[in-house]
Amino acid sequence: MKAILFAGAGIEDYTFCKEYVADTDIVICCDGGMHHTKALGVIPDYIVGDFDSVKPEVLEEYRKQGIAIKQFPTHKDETDMQLGMLLALELGATELVMIGGIGTRFDHTLANAHLLLYLLKQNVKAILVNERNRVELIDKETILHGKAGDLVSIVPLSMMVKGVTLEGLEYPLTNHDLALDDMLLCVSNVMLGDTAKVSIKEGYLFVMQTRD
Repeated sequence: MKAILFAGAGIEDYTFCKEYVADTDIVICCDGGMHHTKALGVIPDYIVGDFDSVKPEVLEEYRKQGIAIKQFPTHKDETDMQLGMLLALELGATELVMIGGIGTRFDHTLANAHLLLYLLKQNVKAILVNERNRVELIDKETILHGKAGDLVSIVPLSMMVKGVTLEGLEYPLTNHDLALDDMLLCVSNVMLGDTAKVSIKEGYLFVMQTRD
């Protein structure tokens, strides 16, 4: 089951959202994410959060539509994105797309990226995405889809990632061990065609497709 979480980080161009919305089973709004679904004309299935970052009239509009709303106190342990993630897992999601989780608050962006590790350990295929970035975390391999010239960066999350192999990229690697305190020699690689492959033997590795 596929689910989309909409959180509150800014989005300038909604074009990228359409392919994900068209291919999902559940849409969950996390507080200010309601502004994004409203802009897209998407009716969420669930709404969660403390509602400190959504316009009251937007919340009220959705409330009148009878959408399931779960309100939490402002003083809580979880972020609104975490609340949405936990609800998606409770509903049985096996794939998760997190939109509106990359923004000007680096602390929130980094925390959302780290949620990918929790999801990976729950055997959930998850990505964090906006109009310029697609971020996933792997412990085995992934196939990237794009076009020649697209940028790809990899950054270790664990202290050591063993057996890194990069195929279909301008700067290939074969069975390379990449440490967290290395000089990060794997930033701004370039796709040679429509697909590329990143695989590892051990550890956790962020794989990011990005554009300026």
